Amino acid sequence: MADHRLEPMLNPRSIAVVGASQREGSAGHGMIHGLINAGFDGDLFPVNPRYRNVAGLPCHEALADLPQPVDLAVLGVNSTRLEGQLDDAIATGAGSAVIFDTCYLDGESDRGLLNRLKTKAREAGLPVCGGNGMGFINLSRRLPVTIFDASSKLREGGNVAFITHSGTVFSEIGNNDFRYACNLIVSCGQEINGTVADYMDYALDMDSTRVIALFIEEARDPRGFTAALEKARMKDVPVVAMKVGRTRLAAEFARVHSDADTGNDTAYQAVFDHHGVMRARSMDEMANLLALLSHQRQPAPGGIGVVLDSGGEREMFTDLAEDTGVPLAVITGETVARIRPHLHHALEPVNPLDAWGTAHNYEDDFEAYFLAMAYDPGVAMVTFCGDFQWNPTVERGYAKALVAASGETGKPVSAILNTPMSGLMTAGREMSRHGIVVLCGTRESLLAIRHALAWRDRTLPPPPVAAPCHPALNDDFPAALGLARSTEESRRSMMPTILLMIDPAFGPLVGLRRGGSDEEAWAVPGIDPGTAGTLIDRLYGTWFPGSAVFRLELASLMSMFSAIAPDLADTVTSLELGPILEEEDGMACAGFTWQNARA
Repeated sequence: MADHRLEPMLNPRSIAVVGASQREGSAGHGMIHGLINAGFDGDLFPVNPRYRNVAGLPCHEALADLPQPVDLAVLGVNSTRLEGQLDDAIATGAGSAVIFDTCYLDGESDRGLLNRLKTKAREAGLPVCGGNGMGFINLSRRLPVTIFDASSKLREGGNVAFITHSGTVFSEIGNNDFRYACNLIVSCGQEINGTVADYMDYALDMDSTRVIALFIEEARDPRGFTAALEKARMKDVPVVAMKVGRTRLAAEFARVHSDADTGNDTAYQAVFDHHGVMRARSMDEMANLLALLSHQRQPAPGGIGVVLDSGGEREMFTDLAEDTGVPLAVITGETVARIRPHLHHALEPVNPLDAWGTAHNYEDDFEAYFLAMAYDPGVAMVTFCGDFQWNPTVERGYAKALVAASGETGKPVSAILNTPMSGLMTAGREMSRHGIVVLCGTRESLLAIRHALAWRDRTLPPPPVAAPCHPALNDDFPAALGLARSTEESRRSMMPTILLMIDPAFGPLVGLRRGGSDEEAWAVPGIDPGTAGTLIDRLYGTWFPGSAVFRLELASLMSMFSAIAPDLADTVTSLELGPILEEEDGMACAGFTWQNARA
């Protein structure tokens, strides 16, 4: 990737550490010693006028005193010195820079320093990671560029590229979960000159990348962001995203945190839907999903096969599986026959299986249950759901049975810890070391499984719908779409309205509003009738206020309208078509309004 603009930053041959320090516990000490302890084999230059030597290396007073331009200048200084150091990095021909500081000067209310840094870096074409971030760790290169010595966190064989606007999440998701390993972790913060899209593009060119994970406030480069999502789709690399700042208060916090404009959440959801992005709503859900997607085994066809040691927890699990939309496999008679000889006479061989009878020979029995589920052709993955207190007897036996069964099947074998504190760092770590997918929290685990099964069942999106002739935007617009006009009031209450909005970040989006409510569902234009039907189902569920024929006609109308939508983007800022009514001889439109873009 020698030609990639981020190559000097993420794979440098030479590094200058401005602010390198001999003082243990300081950021300057952690920066330089992290690189040394990780075995960085390029040229390394400490820069600090206070020292002659740091970490056994000659220390230079300033970047201008270095014997050569460096690929990467790590600017570990505070805001009062930051602008001068960036000027020096540009003047000395540095290939890139990393900034950790918040880039806010005391008493400055207009973000002047941050804006000046952005202007200077972009005019110079200097890629900059940060500010207000933790830097990055390129684990595939054993390269930690952060404010602490992260050399002990480096793991081999990582395949998750994690990009985040949060420095804390950088550590929590990127560094501290043993269930998966990253190949690249980036805390890009305020994105002075390097966006989420840039890092995604780089990661997708890394041979080791198997999953892209995002924790984002804003897509500052919407066009680059959607291009990166499309690149991931073309490479068949799943993308998991946690998009924060949905509520008004959270959006205000994002503005303070990293000068981010979190935008319209419905627009982000439409973009995610269009590109097949799996959206996580919590840290636990994201971590569970990364554990599943990064694992060498992926779910087979079918639903999940579940074994538990509690009747009550089986009831809880079954309720949550229905709530989250996770399919339970219907096991075959042959599977029932495999289970029956091991099962207590008071229990039934069904899925999910309450398998606890007595402690006699339980370890062999549970291995038989796991294998019976694994051998069933309708089981996608085998799951044990329970709690691991890691006492000397029972839970260790469960773990041994899971590992033994895993050795006899190519399907994923997982353990859901209903209460993660009961054994994540003991049983969970041990099982994960032996290839068991360890998941935390019942609901969060099921949500992650649902995403993983949806990714398994993915299909390529249909080709864009061809745009019909653009009808004139006037009162006759509904008629040009084949809609009669209706003034009837009595049937409007639940009927859908077709919508168009022009999002500042992502452009035209088409949507549907459920009559009698503010509920809406949105999509990127170019949808086919099947995708339009999905939007209808998302709003109305199993109850739709019209016939099956009307639903199909509405889906076709939405598809046709979405093909026209891009041509309307320069004309309107918003448009409402409807409510759409069902008539004996077709569909009718009870209203039509639009906001002129030039108004």
